[in-house]
Amino acid sequence: MKCCEMDSRSFFLLGSRVFFGVWLLYIGIGKILNGPTNFVAYLLTEFATVWPPAYLITILAWIILIAEPVLGFLLLLGKKSRCVWTLAAMLMFTLMFGQTLLMKFDGVASNWIYCIFCLACAALSNPESWACCSEKTEKTGCCS
Repeated sequence: MKCCEMDSRSFFLLGSRVFFGVWLLYIGIGKILNGPTNFVAYLLTEFATVWPPAYLITILAWIILIAEPVLGFLLLLGKKSRCVWTLAAMLMFTLMFGQTLLMKFDGVASNWIYCIFCLACAALSNPESWACCSEKTEKTGCCS
């Protein structure tokens, strides 16, 4: 489908997938290239004065290191968009919560906007059918 012939919703979703996907991929790869242990150490230092234990911060750091480039790649790929956008919204909510713990409210506001943006893209994306819907006929009552 040509971009000039797309309806507004499809055009918005394509642009969002490309731009947000490239951005997530870029920041995720940047963290990996700068050294994953450096990122983990940075988060441990940042969160040293708040209540979560170090092992939870370490787990969160590795989740971020993996999720950002993977979600970016999946957005660029364009498969299962609603699911990927929902996972991206969950990641943004997690980042927003972390910024709230640190009382960095400018970061909270940014991540809140990203979270809402991802949820809007998820809502506008076509719902994926369940596996049983593509494998069974309507006679079985699956998905009715």
